[in-house]
Amino acid sequence: MHIQNDSGNSHPNVATRFADSENVSHVQSFHQSAAMYAARMVRFQYTRDSKTKFRRECLDHLKASLNTAKGSAA
Repeated sequence: MHIQNDSGNSHPNVATRFADSENVSHVQSFHQSAAMYAARMVRFQYTRDSKTKFRRECLDHLKASLNTAKGSAA
């Protein structure tokens, strides 16, 4: 039997809280993975505009990854 969760039947501390360093690590990992995906997708594109879009996306994710790393070191 399925019981729908609402504020009346769920424990207030269900969500796990992570340390800031773990959140930064997760965000950094996400951006690195997204950058790798965009880099791999470049070769499957036919038009120059599409290739440029994926290159730009890759660089943006790499920059975001570096920014989160700098933010955690400060």
